Amino acid sequence: MAINRFFNRLSVRLILGFLLSSVLGMGLVAILAYNATSGSFHDFVITMQGMMGNGPGGPGGMMGNGNLWGQQITVNFLSDFGRTLWMAGLLGVLLAIVLGGLFTRNIVAPVGKVAAAAKKVAGGDLSQKVRLKGSSELVELGESFNSMTHTLRRDQELRQNMVADVAHELRTPLSVLRANIEAMQDGVLETSPANLESLHQETVNLGRLVEDLRTITLAESGQLKIHRQETDVSALAARVVEAMRTQFDSKSIELAVEALRPVEADVDSDRIEQVLRNLLANALHYSSSGGRVVVKVERNDSGAVISVADTGIGISAEDLPHIFDRFYRVDRSRARATGGSGLGLAIVKQLVEAHGGRVRVESALGKGSTFSFSLPV
Repeated sequence: MAINRFFNRLSVRLILGFLLSSVLGMGLVAILAYNATSGSFHDFVITMQGMMGNGPGGPGGMMGNGNLWGQQITVNFLSDFGRTLWMAGLLGVLLAIVLGGLFTRNIVAPVGKVAAAAKKVAGGDLSQKVRLKGSSELVELGESFNSMTHTLRRDQELRQNMVADVAHELRTPLSVLRANIEAMQDGVLETSPANLESLHQETVNLGRLVEDLRTITLAESGQLKIHRQETDVSALAARVVEAMRTQFDSKSIELAVEALRPVEADVDSDRIEQVLRNLLANALHYSSSGGRVVVKVERNDSGAVISVADTGIGISAEDLPHIFDRFYRVDRSRARATGGSGLGLAIVKQLVEAHGGRVRVESALGKGSTFSFSLPV
């Protein structure tokens, strides 16, 4: 088991690969060089032997044993040549091992860093970061790992915030209901229509929060049912504006709609009406008395474009990337005062994307915000 684990290591496999390739390469060179050289050298010796045998010494002189002499020279040469080849091969193998170890270390060490950091992340430490140098692939691996841990850390924070916010949103109306009901039971609070209406309003708020959570959960999981039908988006926007005009008038905020012509789109009218109501409620919460909110409906090459522009407090560049996150609030204390749950814009994003559209926001502090979304025709 330990042997198998040893040979399964990436560093061992890389070194063995370098070693095997060098041995095969050196062996092949040695065999080819030996075979190619031995025949040619033997012919050369025989030729020289013949030339020297016809010289002054003649066949019977000092060169009479030329045949044996030539064979001995051939054997000595091939022996020295073979020994030299094997020594060169061994040196080549040693060099391959050394270079293979260095190259392997440069490759395996960064991967080991990532593996060690990944184990810590699996143990719950999401603060891990790795800094890899070397090839572009290793650098990209390190950047991908850091991006992953950043996303995991952010998701964990969002989940923690979501749980805290859900608990807060549910606790407030439940506390009011419990206190008022107990007061009525003790005879401290009169069971009057006004008090009952207050309790009813708290139950409505609870129901709205639960329904918002259900809607966004279904949308994120892709299970939200969309009942499409041909709808005049301009007329729909005008209808929503008129339904909410009283709320804007009570804060002395001008509300207008600009729809140049009918714009037909294949949408779920109830869901798009919910999108517009959420955007208008958001504009109402963050606009002051004397402000102005304009709803505009246009048609472009890709489909219908609806925008809601306000002259409110605006959104900072730091908050813009998170504005469509669940329970995210630009001004948490203000949102509490106005009864917002932090789900409105998240629902807007999910409903628009469920229709195949896109939503975006442009804003600057002190200059207001413009939320717009597109709907394919």
